[in-house]
Amino acid sequence: MNSPGNDGCTLTGALAVAAEVRDAVTIIHGPAGCAHHNVSLLHAVNLSRGRMGMPRILSSDLTEEDVIFGGEPVLEETIRSAARGRPGVVVVLSTCVAGTIGDDVAALCREDYGVPVVHVPAAGFMDGGFHDGTLQALIALGGMAQKTGTDGSVNLIGEKSLEFEVEEHYRELRRLLDLLGVQVNLRFVHDIRTADIGRLGRASLNILREPALAPAGDAFRARFDTPCLDTFPIGMSGTLIFLEKVGDLLDRDSSAAITYETRYQHEVLDRFEGLRGQKVRLDTASCPPGNDACTRELLEILDLDTGPGGCPVPLPDPFPVGTTGILRLLHRWRRCVHA
Repeated sequence: MNSPGNDGCTLTGALAVAAEVRDAVTIIHGPAGCAHHNVSLLHAVNLSRGRMGMPRILSSDLTEEDVIFGGEPVLEETIRSAARGRPGVVVVLSTCVAGTIGDDVAALCREDYGVPVVHVPAAGFMDGGFHDGTLQALIALGGMAQKTGTDGSVNLIGEKSLEFEVEEHYRELRRLLDLLGVQVNLRFVHDIRTADIGRLGRASLNILREPALAPAGDAFRARFDTPCLDTFPIGMSGTLIFLEKVGDLLDRDSSAAITYETRYQHEVLDRFEGLRGQKVRLDTASCPPGNDACTRELLEILDLDTGPGGCPVPLPDPFPVGTTGILRLLHRWRRCVHA
């Protein structure tokens, strides 16, 4: 399946999810080069965030001979080797090469290895991309959980672990949800353990990182009867709408939270009175429609002039989450304008 904004490799998208299960072993079933490229990327991201440890990632290391005669025997041995260490789960990511030669990875993963084994199809040779890999991994790992009673909490579905401000976005979500008295049940999937996945069905609401993750929301609705909200809070008005929608879906009165957040937004904007009427220049050509709308809203609120000769200001993609995200953005804009 080909999805909008599908940049990058399907395998990378799947690995970015699977590697966030801390007690998992992830097997990349393909040539060593597939693993090398993606492990290097994860290593760089982890170091930039102060994470010194690396997730446990193995390669089945397919050779030319395996491509000719089939890679199933080497994959089976790799799974058995990983299982001997008693990880919480073994996650097997199949690559383009494995898909091309026709290895039945799903059948191998259904065998009994003494530990859970989950197959994530991550071959992108049929027009897949990073986003498809993310979806496949979320849905496959979600299949480990069973339906349980709900407790009024929420799950955050599909946080982008490779996103630079992923923790800042999470803190802003926690702040907003605290205004409603709502707890986060599970960050699915970000820095969790296999046992945590069993809590997936406990939440009363799933909040998707972005609308493109709707297939995961639909899968979890079908499996757990959990309704979903299709996006994190984006933009000034979008943040207020987010509070209202969460309140409605959880049967909570959101009026006090919206009043508080509206006042906070006014306070934030008051800090940047010096930006009003300034000439700025930004590039919206490659910005997704939702981000463009949020940017235009902010330009109108601050009465910023986007005519010729304006000072270049950064246009984030993705747009920062919530009011505090906009606060960080406006600090950057002010530094540019007054540089």
